Amino acid sequence: MSEVTRDSTAKIVYLHALSGSLPMEHNIELCSSNDIDLIIIIISSSSHFLERQSIRETWGSMPNLMNIRSQCLFVVGYQDGNSMFEELLNEAKRKHDLLYLTVDDDSVVGKELHAYKWLKNYCSNVTITFKTDDYFFVNTFLLHELIQELTTNPQQYQNRYLHNNSLESLFTAHIDPGANKFLFGREIQTSRPQRDKLSRFYTSYKDYPKDLHPPYCSIFGYLMDSKTRNLLTEEGLKDKSPFHFSDVYITGILPERLRFICNNIPFTYHHGSTDECINIIKKQSVESSRSPLIVCSTSLIPEYKFLDFYRIWTVLKHVYKNRMYSTHG
Repeated sequence: MSEVTRDSTAKIVYLHALSGSLPMEHNIELCSSNDIDLIIIIISSSSHFLERQSIRETWGSMPNLMNIRSQCLFVVGYQDGNSMFEELLNEAKRKHDLLYLTVDDDSVVGKELHAYKWLKNYCSNVTITFKTDDYFFVNTFLLHELIQELTTNPQQYQNRYLHNNSLESLFTAHIDPGANKFLFGREIQTSRPQRDKLSRFYTSYKDYPKDLHPPYCSIFGYLMDSKTRNLLTEEGLKDKSPFHFSDVYITGILPERLRFICNNIPFTYHHGSTDECINIIKKQSVESSRSPLIVCSTSLIPEYKFLDFYRIWTVLKHVYKNRMYSTHG
């Protein structure tokens, strides 16, 4: 197929999806099973097949852990003239875990909010969402353990701990039916907008006039319940020109409007080398007083990503081998 024909076909599919307010490609059966406890939203880009495949073969490869069943959903957007169009459609049809939106692929905020809107329509039966990006390594063992704790006798939340970390704040938010404020991650309490025009994090005074960002959850990953997620989505989709940094906007600016904040998950988020992440995992396995690693950021180079993830995953599986079980088969 010639480039011109491919571009024309992509444009026709795009316009058809747009007119019907539908994604380019999606799996409406993703949450048809009522035993899914957790959706992991992974913001990706159309060209990031290596990153997605690295996750599928490592931390996203075991959806049934600790009596909890999870489902990964990768989120990509549309780009006019993108040569990846056919590959993305085929990947979505083969893997059944890709949400190919009509939203601009460069708009991280747009992809995240429209992914949440899609969840409301097609995954309303799943209560808990964890959002991350495709360049992070997530300790899905620990994440499943946490969801297992939160869903087991939640009314008895006093003196509930996981790896010596109190879960009372999560339980309190989780069981309050009227709160709509279950948002937990790596809390960033104080940060300033970057005013250096040469920085890739540059923010103009027009985009954000205040001297400090509101408290927000780090982009590494954050946990929400469906009520909170739907509230943030409804508020965010009102903005025609939302603030461009998704973590600050979705977990800081929007909650500030709605009068709540991101709260801290009592586990370790680390940015560093693969060896540093592995050492944190190993040390926690022999020193129970250490807070376990929940998300790690390593290399941003796609060719190295699988090796990074595979090395961490191999160590993590060894550490958790005595706690790996599932009643889902």
